[in-house]
Amino acid sequence: MRQQIIKELSYRDIGQEEYAKYSSFDSIATEDLSEAVIKTLENVPPSFGSCVMISSGLVSILKIDYSISAIAVLGDLKINNKTIFKCDSNIATENQTNNTIVQNWDGHCWVEVAGVICDLSIFRTAYRLNKPSILKDYILSSFGTGKGALVSTFESLPKDMEFIPKFILNNNQISAVLSGLASQQ
Repeated sequence: MRQQIIKELSYRDIGQEEYAKYSSFDSIATEDLSEAVIKTLENVPPSFGSCVMISSGLVSILKIDYSISAIAVLGDLKINNKTIFKCDSNIATENQTNNTIVQNWDGHCWVEVAGVICDLSIFRTAYRLNKPSILKDYILSSFGTGKGALVSTFESLPKDMEFIPKFILNNNQISAVLSGLASQQ
């Protein structure tokens, strides 16, 4: 079921050729993924709501340093059947005048590769919340403090945590996000 949804979203958002590259990876070396996650966490400064930036960074590191095709997925995050982040639209793409685009966006972004979900922002976001919230309470009670990334096969995800894919970032969107990230540093 999930594979079919990802295939349909990929065909729509990134095209058949990019989906073929992504789907050609049915496994990934744990060492490669761990190194890529660590590099990404070290190179993207912690900030609240940086899921698109950090996911774009991981996709790029996997592609450039390891020749692995991964996808950055936009969608909803539910915990205990409660919507934490709701994705109603894709992120904006470059406009005709190449001006900076300012847009409110309330979804969530994570990386998928070879049957593994990588959420490098969920802990950073939860730990930065200054008031009680479903997300913060769940993360603290389920995982504790001091965690860096959620990396799990879909089958091993906690049953009360649901990642619902709606869009996939294309290469132009990822490049634009990374350009914005570079200008912040």
